Amino acid sequence: MPIKQSAAYTVCCLLLGAVVLFTVLAGQVSRRTARHTWQPAANGPALLIDAGHGGADGGAVGVNGAVEKDINLAVALPLADLLRVCGYPVATTRTQDVSVHTEGSTLRRQKVSDLQHRLAMANEALLTVSLHQNQFPVARYSGAQVFYAPHIADSRRLAETIQAQIVSLLQPQNTRRCKPGGEGIYLLAQAARPTVIVECGFLSNPEECEKLCRPAYQKQMAFAVLTGILQYDP
Repeated sequence: MPIKQSAAYTVCCLLLGAVVLFTVLAGQVSRRTARHTWQPAANGPALLIDAGHGGADGGAVGVNGAVEKDINLAVALPLADLLRVCGYPVATTRTQDVSVHTEGSTLRRQKVSDLQHRLAMANEALLTVSLHQNQFPVARYSGAQVFYAPHIADSRRLAETIQAQIVSLLQPQNTRRCKPGGEGIYLLAQAARPTVIVECGFLSNPEECEKLCRPAYQKQMAFAVLTGILQYDP
């Protein structure tokens, strides 16, 4: 199914305000108990929302001790819920603090297995948005940046619409541009479908790290990414 449909967009415009207000006030979103919820939709491929890292792999650590994997999940869950409200089939790589590696694999193999499973899910999806947080030794750097699979033209378009919406809605001072992912970014280098990685901000920047830890800001980030996906036109 195409991403940008007038009916779905109209429904979204009518309902998003109420949904976002509810999730902010409630301070939580629904969670499933499964390790991951991926199943190809009966009527076609689903949109995959990937909360980066998880389990023993915490990812980056913020200047205030915040762990990347937790922030990634806190943005991914409301994003997935909002997409479902808009009528799209959605799958997630995880809904809890877990890795998605093969059970019983050694510690040495778990990271590789985790990445392979995420890639397999992504390559069955209509498109994939993977959520991460950035980090740099110099604290002054800030701002979201979206990376895309360079060999898939639609990946760049998806990245640009998401980047534009984050800047417009949340980070008007952000002048960062979307960038192609290098060979070292496994999920992007091996992608067979439109795939992007959204680095929501820098955990090494004290002010931005504090924002990224706020539940309200996490939901605002989810909303900004959502509007970028809705404006994507393959």
